[in-house]
Amino acid sequence: MADLLSIGMSGLLAYRRALDTAGHNIANANTAGYSRQRVELAARPGAGSGSGYVGTGVDVATVRRLGDDLISARLQTDASAYARLQTYHGFASRVDSLLSDADAGLSRPLQGFFDAANALSQTPSSTAARQNLIGAADTLAARMRETQAQLDGMAGEIHTRMRATVDEVNELSGALADLNREIVQAYGSFGGQPPNDLLDRRDQLLQELSARVGISTSAQADGSVNVYVGGGQALVLGPRSTALGVAADVYDSGRLDIVHAGGARITAQLGGGVLGGLLDARRELLDPARARLGRIAAGLTEAVNTQHAQGFDANGIAGGDFFAPLRGAAFAATANTGTAQIEVSFGDPGALGEGDYELRFDGSAWSLSDLRSGQSVALTGSGAPGDPLVGAGLELQIGGSASAGDRFLIRPTVSAAAGMAVALDDPARLAAAATTASGDNGNARALADLASGGVFNGGTQSVLAAHAALVSSAGARAQQAAMQLDAQAAIGQQTRAQRESVSGVNLDEEAADLIRYQQAYQAAARVVQVADTLFQTLLQAAAR
Repeated sequence: MADLLSIGMSGLLAYRRALDTAGHNIANANTAGYSRQRVELAARPGAGSGSGYVGTGVDVATVRRLGDDLISARLQTDASAYARLQTYHGFASRVDSLLSDADAGLSRPLQGFFDAANALSQTPSSTAARQNLIGAADTLAARMRETQAQLDGMAGEIHTRMRATVDEVNELSGALADLNREIVQAYGSFGGQPPNDLLDRRDQLLQELSARVGISTSAQADGSVNVYVGGGQALVLGPRSTALGVAADVYDSGRLDIVHAGGARITAQLGGGVLGGLLDARRELLDPARARLGRIAAGLTEAVNTQHAQGFDANGIAGGDFFAPLRGAAFAATANTGTAQIEVSFGDPGALGEGDYELRFDGSAWSLSDLRSGQSVALTGSGAPGDPLVGAGLELQIGGSASAGDRFLIRPTVSAAAGMAVALDDPARLAAAATTASGDNGNARALADLASGGVFNGGTQSVLAAHAALVSSAGARAQQAAMQLDAQAAIGQQTRAQRESVSGVNLDEEAADLIRYQQAYQAAARVVQVADTLFQTLLQAAAR
C-alpha cells in the first residue's frame, strides 16, 4: 500500500505541475515574446523483485520552453533589418519630397532664372527686364539656402537621434547583463533547470537591442549570452556590459562618431537597427544630397560670374560678380600641431566633383587625395596668397604655418549652397551686352544659354541636367528603400508566423490539455484513495 500511495502521490504532484503550466500558458497567451511551456514527464526507475521490476511512479523531468534557436536568431536579424530600413526610408522619403516638390524644390527657381535671362536678351535695355533677372536670381539663391537649411536640419536630427539611440542601446545592454546574472544564478540554484520566463525575457531584450543596432550573440556554457556589435566589439560579456558613446569627428566637431570602450571609433563598422539606418542615411542620402546641391550652387555661381564678367553693363563698364563668390569648408584634424588654416574657393566647374578630400602636409609639400576613391589628385601652385593650390576644380589658399603630418578634411560643396546670394543690386550694373554698343544683347543671350550649356563633368553636363540628376537620384533611393522595406516586412511576418507555430500559445490546445491533465489528476487521486482504502482494510483485519 505504501508503494501504491507513493505512486499515486507522484501522479498528483506531476499533473498538478502540468495543470499549473497549462494555466501559465493560457495566462500569457498574449504576452509579447512568451514561449509556450510544456511539462516533460519521466517514469521513476522500477523497483526490482523476484517477480520482476515494478514501477514506482512518475517525476517531472523538466518544464521545457518550446522554441527554435534558429528562428530566434532570424527574428533578431529581421528586427535589425526592418528597423534600419524603416529609419532609412523615412529620411529617403523626406529628401525626395524636398528636392522634387514642385513648390519647394529648385526646378522652378532654376528655370525662372534662365527664363528671366532669356527675357532680358529680348529687351536688353529694359530696366524692368533687368530687375526681373535680379529678382529671379534672388529667388533662386533664397531657395538654395532654404534647401541647404532643410538638409542641414535633417543632419542635425540624425545626430540627435544617434545620441538617443546610443542611450537606449546602453540601457538595454545593461538590462541584458543583469538578466544574464539572474539566469546563471537560476540555473545553479535548481540543478541546471532552465528558467524559461527569464530566457523569454532575454530573447525579447535581444530583439529590442537588435532593433537599435546590428548585433551578434554567443551562448555560453553557464547559460549566459555574450553580445557583440560592429567588428566584434563586446557589448555584453556575461554579467558585465560595456557602454557605447558618441564623440566629435576627428575633423568636424559638428559631426558625431560612435565610440566603444577606450574611445575606439566604430562608426564605419556598425550596421543594422535604427543606428545603422541613421548612419546609412547620413552617408548615402544627406551627405551626397548636400554635396550635389552645393556643387550646383558653386558651379552655377562660377559659370554665371565668369560669363557676366565678359559683358558690359548699361554704362559700358565691364561686368563684375553677379553672385557672391562661394567658399568650401575645410576642417583641421584634432591632432594637428601647426597653425595652418585652409581657405577653399572654386575654380573650374567642369572639374568640380561631389566628394570630400584629404589634404596632407609632409613637411615640404602638400598632397590631395579623393576620400571616395582613394586616388591622388594632381595639384599645382604653392598655396601662398596669389598662388593657391589648384586641383579638382578647387583653389586652396594656405594661411598660417603647417607642421609635418598635419591633415585637413576638405568638404568643398557640402555646405556651399548656404552662402549663395546675389551680388548685384543695381539693374544698370547688369552686363547684358557683349560689346559696348547700345542695344547689344550678346551677354544676356550667353547667360540664358547656360541653361543647356555644358558646365559640369568637363563641360558635358548642364546646370539643369545636374539638378535633374540630383532629383532623380533622390527619387530612386526613396523608391528602392520603399520596396526593400515592404519586402523586409513580409519576411519578418513569415518569421513571426513560424515562431508562433512553434512557440505560440494555442488556446484550443491548452484547453484540451487542461481536460487531459485534470482527468489524469483525478485518476491519480483515485489511486491515492484506493491505497488508503486498502491500508484501512489491512488495519481492520489486523485489529481482529
